[in-house]
Amino acid sequence: MKFRSCALFLFLVLSNGIASVAQSVNYLTDYHPYINKAESFLIEYDYANALVYYDSAFVNVERGFMKDYFNAAVCATYLGEADQTFAYLLKVASKGISLDFVKGEVAFSSIQQTSKWRDFELKYLGERRKFKEQLDTTYQKEINTIVARDRWFRKKNAETFADTIAIIDLQNAFWLRDLIEEKGFPGEDEIGCGTNGFPVLQYDFYDVIRRQTPELQAVNFSNQLMTAARNGKILPHFAAHIMATINGNDVFFARNVYKILVDETPEFQNLPFGDLLNEWIYVNLDEETERSINELRLQNGMETLPDYRKKILFSLDDNKFLLPYRALARMWYITDPDVAATHVEGAIRVEL
Repeated sequence: MKFRSCALFLFLVLSNGIASVAQSVNYLTDYHPYINKAESFLIEYDYANALVYYDSAFVNVERGFMKDYFNAAVCATYLGEADQTFAYLLKVASKGISLDFVKGEVAFSSIQQTSKWRDFELKYLGERRKFKEQLDTTYQKEINTIVARDRWFRKKNAETFADTIAIIDLQNAFWLRDLIEEKGFPGEDEIGCGTNGFPVLQYDFYDVIRRQTPELQAVNFSNQLMTAARNGKILPHFAAHIMATINGNDVFFARNVYKILVDETPEFQNLPFGDLLNEWIYVNLDEETERSINELRLQNGMETLPDYRKKILFSLDDNKFLLPYRALARMWYITDPDVAATHVEGAIRVEL
């Protein structure tokens, strides 16, 4: 897993070129840096300072991300600020999330006993109704159809229907590309951010984009992903993670934390790197390389790698907040010691 300096240079040119396009609000500079700071306080249980940065992010944009409104509401609850909690949760409602989900969260159990809860319920239902009325159901159905086409033959038998799947992947790529060109990248306010009212942080159609690997690529969605991240339609972390797949270069080190899973078979016994197997690890970079990657990440709405690792580990062990980082910690099952060795080369264990 060596860092490729030429790829970094090319991507810097690409991202800087895209970022230069005139845009009144750039989420990569006006929103996500504040959210990253809020989350750095959140994982340290400093909810008061977390709220300061959440509010700084929200005032800069017309619409924040659902997860951030939700997390701010949890912070406000732990601080005993019920009115703030209600205000943030109404923003959650305006994203289409069901009241049942909110009522089922332990963090909000205490405020449900207050005299203001009943009035809040009515306001919540009203906000959610308004969201559903403005939702682009046609776009939502088209995206769902693309996802269904993507999965149908893979579920039946991916090996048997390999040729058919290849054709469908090609058609899906062009269909999705044309939809994005016509209607814009589908984000929370276009197609919703939940299934049956329960939140999702990563959309199924992202997998359709991930199919466009360098070996089988009909459409490279990098420009669309970067533009969407700038315009607040996709989290920059997910954009970076997807681009690592479709470009074959993880220039943002979005796959920074991972685990190599192996069985306790004889060939895996007494290996010099055995202490790195079945553990969360990350690649140890030289100081200059990590500095360059951190600069690139900060320019594109993400935090530094050390802070990123902290958030990943926190989200793996936490269920109070809606954080996307759990999905970015990957695990790979390996049966060949030589292959395992290449994946753990230069890696060190994450300190829990």
